[in-house]
Amino acid sequence: MNHMAQQPRIFHLMQLAHRALFRAADQRLQASLGISAVQQGALFIIGKQAPCKPSAIAKALDMNKSAVTTLVARLETGGFIHRGADKQDGRAQRISLTPKGREAIQKSVPLTKQANADLLKGFEPHEIETIERFLTQVISTSARAASLTNAVPSPK
Repeated sequence: MNHMAQQPRIFHLMQLAHRALFRAADQRLQASLGISAVQQGALFIIGKQAPCKPSAIAKALDMNKSAVTTLVARLETGGFIHRGADKQDGRAQRISLTPKGREAIQKSVPLTKQANADLLKGFEPHEIETIERFLTQVISTSARAASLTNAVPSPK
C-alpha cells in the first residue's frame, strides 16, 4: 500500500481551467461586443502599439504567423481594425484601430476587470500573491523548456 500523498494533477487542472476560462470569456465578449478573448487581446496590443505589425501581435499573444493572419482578417472584416502599408517597407503591413475597435476596447475593460475579480473572490491577498507567483513561474519555466527543446538538434 502506497502511503505517499498523490501529487496534484496541476498540468491537467491548468488545461481544464484554461479551457473553461476562455470559453466563459468568449461567451461574455461575443454576447456583448461580438469578439473573442483572443481578438480582445489583439485589440489591446494594437491599441498600445498602433500602428503595429502583425509580428508584434504574434509575439505578444504567442501565436504563429498564419493564426495571426486569420485573426487580423477577422478583425478587419468585423470593422475593428484597418490595415495599411508600412511607409518604410511597402511589403509590410501596419494595423490600426478603427473607432469601432477603440470602442470595443473601452467596453471590454470593465468586463475583464469583473472577470478577474470573480476569479479571485474568496482568496486572501497573500493567496492571490501566491497564485500570481505560481502562474508567472509556470510561464517562465515553460518558456525556458520550450527554448531548450528548440535548441536541441533533431535526430537525422
